[in-house]
Amino acid sequence: MLAPFAGIHWLAVVAGTFVFAALGAAYFMAIVPKQYLYVTGRENLPREQQATPGLIFILGPILCGLVNVIADAYFIAALGITHSGDAALLGLIIGLGFLVPMAFNIAINPLFPRPLQYALLNAPYFLVSNIIACILLVVIPW
Repeated sequence: MLAPFAGIHWLAVVAGTFVFAALGAAYFMAIVPKQYLYVTGRENLPREQQATPGLIFILGPILCGLVNVIADAYFIAALGITHSGDAALLGLIIGLGFLVPMAFNIAINPLFPRPLQYALLNAPYFLVSNIIACILLVVIPW
């Protein structure tokens, strides 16, 4: 059960984690920042209260992305995936089977005033990031 860990390309894991972080920063800070404030119900707060202060809002997503990519790498090694098309399909399956439903599950919470919109805004980021990370796990050599 642990044998696939020996087949993980750790440099590719770092690259995949970077994809999660870079796409997250670009998506949430540059592409949809106003929409994110709206779906979280913070659009009418004073500007200083709209910011998400603290290191946890930077390191937390990076560490979560790392865990995602390590799990992807484990499945790629365990399944013997060597082609980028198969890696993209695995990324899609994991994204649609785990990450997208989890985004919806997290959003179904009384703290989210617009749960469906929150999930619809977040799900594409997780799906696209995971597909790209899976492809990188296959195309980046040791």
